Amino acid sequence: MSINDLHDILVDEDLASFGDTLVNFVYSIALSVVSGKFRGGRVRNRVLAEALCRCGLRSLLNGKVDVHVKGDAAEALIAYAWLSGRVSLNELVDILAGNLSADVIGNFDCEVKAFSVLLKHVLVSIFES
Repeated sequence: MSINDLHDILVDEDLASFGDTLVNFVYSIALSVVSGKFRGGRVRNRVLAEALCRCGLRSLLNGKVDVHVKGDAAEALIAYAWLSGRVSLNELVDILAGNLSADVIGNFDCEVKAFSVLLKHVLVSIFES
């Protein structure tokens, strides 16, 4: 995979749309695991945007982009990795659940860290395949 291919994935609106649902589903399962009860949750674009930046992917997005575009890019990347079979649903859940705890749910910095770890794993999985 080339950097141009990665850029195309990050800006793919269809992948981002699917990724929005996938990321919220994975996040909800991880919340349920760490809290010990069924939970539903939505990941804030601000969390995904900051995680994307911390992984060094911001430079692949052209020009000035807002939090929504950066969040969509993170969702598109996760969707691509799952749809292409490079990561499993269980891997995604395990990584998030392993980097969250019940007492930090909703904490911006902790969630950014968890999603940064997830995005780094996704990147490695994409480039190793």
